[in-house]
Amino acid sequence: MKNDNGRARQPVALQFFVQDGYSEEALRLIEYEILYVEKGQGTLSLTNSEEKVCAGDIVVINPFEEHFFTVDYSAGTFRCYRLLFDISALGNPYDPCRTFFEGIRLCRFLHNLPEKLLYRFNKISGMEKNTDGRELILRSLLLDIISYSVESGQYEYFSQLSGIEKRSLSAIDNALQYIRENYSENLSLTSILQLTNYSKSHFIRLFKESTGMNVSEYINKFRIEKSCLDLIYTNNNITEIATANGFNNIQYFSRKFKEYMECTPKQYQKKSKRLTER
Repeated sequence: MKNDNGRARQPVALQFFVQDGYSEEALRLIEYEILYVEKGQGTLSLTNSEEKVCAGDIVVINPFEEHFFTVDYSAGTFRCYRLLFDISALGNPYDPCRTFFEGIRLCRFLHNLPEKLLYRFNKISGMEKNTDGRELILRSLLLDIISYSVESGQYEYFSQLSGIEKRSLSAIDNALQYIRENYSENLSLTSILQLTNYSKSHFIRLFKESTGMNVSEYINKFRIEKSCLDLIYTNNNITEIATANGFNNIQYFSRKFKEYMECTPKQYQKKSKRLTER
């Protein structure tokens, strides 16, 4: 996989971890995380809440959600499985599976997953990393978990719009797709508006209602998320990464990155590379 400037980017593979503990240092990962606690219990602290997690619980942590986990070792042995994945694991941007998943959010706690499905966590943990077909097996596990969650209604749609015709939703979808495909370019509200037949004020209102952000905020958020991937999976310097992701001013990039990620690009790179290389 390469970015628009031809610089190689390592593929973001599915990652699987078996742990007898969990970081008590606040994490803000770029991947989705499915956390399955097989033994023990503890407290999962999220940005605005704390959740008690016990053996048998399956927790979904979304990208960029700051969190940490405090294990209650007084309750006995602790063991958990962590399945981390990037959206690219679900196919290319036009894959219907990926498109659907991008429009929903799985419930925080997933309930009643079949025992056979849970057993596969344990089975995979016994595989060597170079086992033939291991990545295929991991992807199958991920898709089965998502499929079961959808079949059992354990998800919700991102959009909170109600009573708005399909044409309005299509216009927003087209705008979002345009941003995702052209984020490295010099995007403007004018160029995005040309995709719709709406007035500027009407489009801005619909976009805000649909995404919870104004257009410039969404563009910056998407660019920062892409920059996070480059900080971890390439050896490019900060200026190259900023430029490749649509930021022509390194100071502006650094300021926006710190506003969103609560650390500098260099700090994020150092911390995240250390975590992914474990």
